[in-house]
Amino acid sequence: MTGSRNLVRPVELVVVVVVVVVEILLYRRLQQGDGTFHYFTHFFAGASFALVLMTLAARRWRRPVRLPLLAVLAGHLFAMAPDILYLEPIAHTRWMDVFVAHNTSHFLPGRNISWYVVFLAAMTLYLATAPSGRRQDPRYGPGPRTASASTA
Repeated sequence: MTGSRNLVRPVELVVVVVVVVVEILLYRRLQQGDGTFHYFTHFFAGASFALVLMTLAARRWRRPVRLPLLAVLAGHLFAMAPDILYLEPIAHTRWMDVFVAHNTSHFLPGRNISWYVVFLAAMTLYLATAPSGRRQDPRYGPGPRTASASTA
């Protein structure tokens, strides 16, 4: 039955649950002080970084990235690495910019609104580049099947 192809596979469901739980835990960890700003800054920066890498991979392999939410989570965790490594708050230093401009990302003009625009641009680039993932049936050619084609 063709309708069963559209169901979510168990692996994808597990990935969604894991990503949501990890993101909630990260958000709660950063609640003190300017935590909301800090969380979203690194989320948008890391997710944008992941989306650019996903765009390059999709273009190279001519197929969408499998488990894209996991890639976005990995980008976010990479951008937040210094905050995750040090449980006690420490002064940020320049070497931390290796992690998706960890320090510099805080000073982008427009702050999180600008990061949100960057994130949307990266997502648009990925969605425009990645193929839809649907396989086309070669019997029907590139376009929709018409009545005149079926009678010929």
